[in-house]
Amino acid sequence: MILPLYLDQDHRDVTATPRLALLPSVFSLLLIHSTIVTADTAQGIAAPAGTTFPEALPEVEASYRVVVNGIPLGLNAMIRLTQEPDNYQLHFKVENRLFRHEEVAQFDWDNCVAKPHHYRHESVGFGINRGGEIVFDWKTRTAKGSKAVYPLVADALDALSVAMVARCNMAKADSAFSYHVAEPDGLDEYQYRSLESETIKTPAGEWMATGLERDYEERGRKSRFWAARELDYFMIRMDHQENPFVRGRIELTDFRYLNEEDTPNPALQAGSTVSSR
Repeated sequence: MILPLYLDQDHRDVTATPRLALLPSVFSLLLIHSTIVTADTAQGIAAPAGTTFPEALPEVEASYRVVVNGIPLGLNAMIRLTQEPDNYQLHFKVENRLFRHEEVAQFDWDNCVAKPHHYRHESVGFGINRGGEIVFDWKTRTAKGSKAVYPLVADALDALSVAMVARCNMAKADSAFSYHVAEPDGLDEYQYRSLESETIKTPAGEWMATGLERDYEERGRKSRFWAARELDYFMIRMDHQENPFVRGRIELTDFRYLNEEDTPNPALQAGSTVSSR
């Protein structure tokens, strides 16, 4: 979802490749981290008058299916956000019997301001065995990554907590924004621009959604994200084009609030269809 993994195979024949051989391609779709975004100032994002984004993040779990070049792969992804005693934990996992990719982030949250503490990722399968982590030492303003140690900027986020901060940007209807993202090997910058709102259909229902597009330096590489207003701008779909021959998407199949008191609409607890407004 966050960490790009570039494909080694020749994509010119990928549309004729059996489903099983397409499974490695999903990493380029899911690990862009992407998945969504960061904060644009050291002080965070101040919510404007009238914005209804919650000050505290509700605990949720979302499930997605993966489609590459129009072929459902029988592969499931999961995002789970929980509030632990000392901080929030965001867990992303995609797996089947042949491989597993997992990312976990711990961060503080205060009214649209995220302060990361630890991030790790691991990918195993298809001949891949890789991982990395970052410890955020805010006392010394140092990112202690598994591949590099470097100074932290004040607004640095990890590749998962950015997705939560992006929800605030979307609630504000910001037209464009960029973020500093700390990776295990150094600091990166993500740039996004907003798209027009539209109705998006997913296996979990129909949603009025706000969209983002990520800009890449590589020609032909594109990522678009859509988040549902009814779900406090949680992601319902992501489309990714790695190159003209490999295109994929993940789309919401189920969404539920882990605490009943957080559920704004009982119908959402089971991921039921929500009509566009």
